[in-house]
Amino acid sequence: MIVRRPEWVGFGTAAVLAAVGLLLTIFVVNPSVARAAPAPDLVAVDSGSLHGVVTPDYRLFNGIPYAAPPVGDLRWRPPQPVAPWPGVREARDAGPTCPQTTGLGGPRSTNEDCLSLNVWTPPALPADGRGLPVMVWLHGGSLQVGTGSMYGAAPLVSQPDGDSIVVTINYRLGTLGFLAASALDEGAGAGDYGLMDQQAALRWVQRNIAAFGGDPGRVTVDGESAGGISICAQMAAPGSAGLFGAAMLQSGPCSDQSLPAAKRAGDAWAAGVGCAGTDTAACLRALPVDTLIDRAPETASVVYGNDFLPQSPTALVKSGGLMRIPTVIGSNHDEMALWVWMKYGNPLGPRLDAADYPRVLGAQLSLDGDRLDQVLREYPLSDYAQPAVALTRGWTDKVVCNLIDQVRDISRRNPTYVYQFDDLGALAPPSSFPMGAYHASELPSLFDLAQAGWLLHAVMTPDQQRLQAEMRRYWTRFITAGTPDPQGLQAIPQYSPDDPTYLSLRPTGNQLTDAFAADHHCAFWNTLAQ
Repeated sequence: MIVRRPEWVGFGTAAVLAAVGLLLTIFVVNPSVARAAPAPDLVAVDSGSLHGVVTPDYRLFNGIPYAAPPVGDLRWRPPQPVAPWPGVREARDAGPTCPQTTGLGGPRSTNEDCLSLNVWTPPALPADGRGLPVMVWLHGGSLQVGTGSMYGAAPLVSQPDGDSIVVTINYRLGTLGFLAASALDEGAGAGDYGLMDQQAALRWVQRNIAAFGGDPGRVTVDGESAGGISICAQMAAPGSAGLFGAAMLQSGPCSDQSLPAAKRAGDAWAAGVGCAGTDTAACLRALPVDTLIDRAPETASVVYGNDFLPQSPTALVKSGGLMRIPTVIGSNHDEMALWVWMKYGNPLGPRLDAADYPRVLGAQLSLDGDRLDQVLREYPLSDYAQPAVALTRGWTDKVVCNLIDQVRDISRRNPTYVYQFDDLGALAPPSSFPMGAYHASELPSLFDLAQAGWLLHAVMTPDQQRLQAEMRRYWTRFITAGTPDPQGLQAIPQYSPDDPTYLSLRPTGNQLTDAFAADHHCAFWNTLAQ
């Protein structure tokens, strides 16, 4: 028999279209190796059998549980093994999105039974039986929103530089994934439940990916924004050793919070929702999921100082304690334009005027007094077409100069390759100011977002289509070979502090350059930080 879900779970495109307008990619399938017969649509994993779908372009198994539902007594506890199921489980539809408000991850979700993953493979496997390399994708969303099923990986599984398998995952988010409260601290990983989910998914890949034609010894983790931050944490987590052999961090610098600080914030939050007595843990586990969503803290953070993550990832970057593996690190030229747009970019909403620029700049960059005056002199309004553009530039430069400092430290021990996405005309939502290459605007060049890439094809320029095809080749070449050097394209060179060359990814032609620090005023920001 086939076990079917009682509900239809779609891919949640509406909120994405409304919030960012990022969606969508096209893909070109380019078979590169001799293949056997089409891959089967039935696969057996350690918890049961699965029925997926095989198309001319890809094979897909959706909504595969990798851990037990983290509900009831399992709220705010490490993920537990999934119970085996009888018969054959239908794996055609995406699993539920983890609890979150309506946003970049799609419509609101209150379903805590969300720890599932999706496996994309080529439609046929190598004739010689060799296992294909694997990429595990950790989605972004500030550790508060997002879902793995939004990222269609069909364009990545079949490329001229080699076929691969892509796994996209869900993990606990927001309060359910990253709350650190004293009453919940049982030592294992207080505050890092979402990270423990990610690690459980990586262990699932080690046990099961061979059944799909993958090689568990050739796993690359890739993530954007919060996904990149998560990967840095996994590179610092002792339990991640041996689970992956290469990493890609897109617009996600290492960041963290100490357990004592996280507990103070978590205890205050628990008291605020009425759970401050002797039975705080029971009170929290009994709260309706709607309360956890609607009254969630404004931010979520990686927490260190527990058994899961004993040491600070940012400190380990400095000391050389991260996992030593080939690493790709990149950013977008105008990262913070997305956040500026959310407040001041809607053509029907308020705009940032010149009189408010100093106040807003100081608030967003946590600056005042002489330090704010220095930044205002470095980014005078007279140099920019609009105050929103000046705010974007100063805010972005502060963030990415911190990232490039981490790149220098990582590159001293890891083979490191650096890119910057520089499509200044990237597809964007309607905006009152030019957004440039804003945060997450590279994603349509990699994925078929929400499986609607045909829409994007109609509005991309030929140069953007060329860049899209090239980026997919860089990524798959790194996944398959450990070096981003596709045949016929300019290789991304290995970065070093003495030779800080990186690849600028541009629709007009990719360029090698060492001008990152000058372009982003990093000498100024380094001086200001002292």
